[in-house]
Amino acid sequence: MPATGSTVTRTLTYLAAVLAVFVGVLMALPEPTPPPPADAATEAPPEGSFAIVGAKVFDGEAFQPETDVWVEDGRIHRMGRGLDLPGDLARVDGRGRTLVPGLIDGHVHTFGGTLNDAVRFGVTTVLDQFTDPQLAASKRPARETLDRGNEADLFSAGMLATAAGGHGTQYGVPVETVSGPDEAPAWVRARKAEGSDWIKIIWEDGSAYGQGIATLDRDTIAALIAAAHGEGLRAVVHVSALEHALDAVALGADGLVHVWGDTVIDDVQAARIADAGVFVVPTLSVMATVGGESMAPALLEAAGDTPLSYMQRSTLAARFSGTEAETMSSVDDVALENVRRLRAAGVRLIAGTDAPNPGTASGLSMHGELRLLARAGLSPAETLTAATAAGAEAFGIDDRGRIAEGRIADLVLVDGDLESDLALSTRIVTVWKDGYPVDRDRLDQDWQQTTAAPTTAPETALIADFEDGLRASFGFGWQITTDGMQGGSSTARVAAENGALRVEGEVATGSPFPWAGVTYFPGAQPMQPVDFSNRETLRFRARGDGRTYIVMLFSGDTSTTVPAMAPFTATAEWSQVEIPLAQFPSATPGIIGGLAFVAQAPPLGAFGFEIDDVEIR
Repeated sequence: MPATGSTVTRTLTYLAAVLAVFVGVLMALPEPTPPPPADAATEAPPEGSFAIVGAKVFDGEAFQPETDVWVEDGRIHRMGRGLDLPGDLARVDGRGRTLVPGLIDGHVHTFGGTLNDAVRFGVTTVLDQFTDPQLAASKRPARETLDRGNEADLFSAGMLATAAGGHGTQYGVPVETVSGPDEAPAWVRARKAEGSDWIKIIWEDGSAYGQGIATLDRDTIAALIAAAHGEGLRAVVHVSALEHALDAVALGADGLVHVWGDTVIDDVQAARIADAGVFVVPTLSVMATVGGESMAPALLEAAGDTPLSYMQRSTLAARFSGTEAETMSSVDDVALENVRRLRAAGVRLIAGTDAPNPGTASGLSMHGELRLLARAGLSPAETLTAATAAGAEAFGIDDRGRIAEGRIADLVLVDGDLESDLALSTRIVTVWKDGYPVDRDRLDQDWQQTTAAPTTAPETALIADFEDGLRASFGFGWQITTDGMQGGSSTARVAAENGALRVEGEVATGSPFPWAGVTYFPGAQPMQPVDFSNRETLRFRARGDGRTYIVMLFSGDTSTTVPAMAPFTATAEWSQVEIPLAQFPSATPGIIGGLAFVAQAPPLGAFGFEIDDVEIR
């Protein structure tokens, strides 16, 4: 994803860590499903054969007033004004409402409960830009049928094309990198055999960040694009700089899956992209977060009574550190201006969120993306086209994205007139997936968590001074933590030496999120939540090898939640580290189930640090 200025390695590392944590750590336990709102309709929406009557219909391109849509066996049977409907056909009153095609998120990363989170907010199809090929294969059958389900359909690039040590390799999972043009044809054939729906290529040298990152060279990218086209696949390119965006267009890329935040495009350059027929997925939702803008308050208010999963709440609450946000404050404005100019030039724009990156929530953030596209100058019809027909057509998916005879009955009925006010898009009455109504109040139970009542923190601020070994003043105590629980091979050793805690080991590949270090549990049992809401600061002394380390704060619901993170540097001499608890973005502020002090990748390799006089004050 694009950034700007001098964000350098820390920004990329932070993004890598957050996304990788989602992939490797989030394996949550069930929680009771919240009851539906007291005023929820008791009559279930119809399914199978029914008609929505008298609605304003957005068909994927334009608004049609007072239109009837007749659904039969999971597909649109007929559409028009004043249809002659069978007398016994179930009807849904569409008066005063807007019916739109199921939304299509053009840039996501899929794992855990994200597909369920998406569909509950009307996103019935997602276009995934990097995920486990085996996961993608397991979800493919669902999109080939019209059976009842409670997940969005998944189309995916699967594995991405990147250089050895390049963007995408930092997650620790095996990545088949590409070292030169000669390898491109075989690499693309392998992805096609795995089931990739298109090829995603990384062109990321860090130039937009003022640093150097290993990346594919121009000849290799050209060869990958040509090989993809030779296999009948589209080729899309991750870029973060205008220079690479224009070069990718010149090499024949079909699409760019981020807008860039480093430089404003000029009219001639924008026309070049339009003339080439290249589409752009701006991902303004994550660009806003990078620029320090939080969409969370507006989206939480807009969600109303619709329950959010823990993952949605956690990722929406996440943010980039204050320093990064200040450094990158211009990104949002530059990205918006680029979208304005691309739109004016006639470039096809596709709505995509890059969820579940920090500041986004799968499904819900699509409604934030609509608002941001509107802010960039798109009309309501243009915005909804970007979120429906444009994505389907750009990626060659011809059975959805429009309300038309024969199309799949992926439909969203909204209370209000979206032509007048797009901000009403979250006032969802019903979502139909393949002609079946989606239970928007039923969270995917496999990906929720148990909520335990937190205990009250002891009065003492001191956790440990290590004068008496590893003993802590309260709680379960200290324990080694590594990525071994996720199949990784990182190692750690801890010992109390000279009145301090020594942590050393090696961060190695083999897990989605390589890490190693030590965890402290403040409760009587591991990850039992403790209420520190009357405290303000985590304070400790640290020294070490000069490396930047991460403190992970696991808030109060389960050991397998997405942790909030804050960096610290272990310099050669002892230094005092103070991290305000408010700096840890959390869905449950002040509730702590665990604190982990870890080394993460990148970089891989040996590490060593000491901590002492750990307090929560």
